[in-house]
Amino acid sequence: MTRTSLFTAALTLLLILTVTYLTVGPRVVPGDALSGDKVQHALGFGAIVFPAAVFRPRWLWSLVPAVAIFGGVIEIVQMSVGRDGELADWLADLVGLALATGFGAAVRAAFFRTVSRA
Repeated sequence: MTRTSLFTAALTLLLILTVTYLTVGPRVVPGDALSGDKVQHALGFGAIVFPAAVFRPRWLWSLVPAVAIFGGVIEIVQMSVGRDGELADWLADLVGLALATGFGAAVRAAFFRTVSRA
């Protein structure tokens, strides 16, 4: 495994663990922080796929569906840990996945365009 792949995998795993803790653990971030719960969901789940979108875009074919399913599972689990499981939260997760995938692709394109000109 290359250093870039190892870095991307480690960062993705760290983000998955962080999002899991923030979504099913004790509330450490107020629901109205960062413009509300839906924005938090979009940012959190988007953050999970962003490193792969920038450094390993081929991984997105399996990572995006897996994270989308993970978001749905999180909403189901939240109902059993005293938090609200909402369809709207899962939809916010999906929006975050789409936006982060697109933004990551744009960052990757801009980076490689800059590197190839140097």
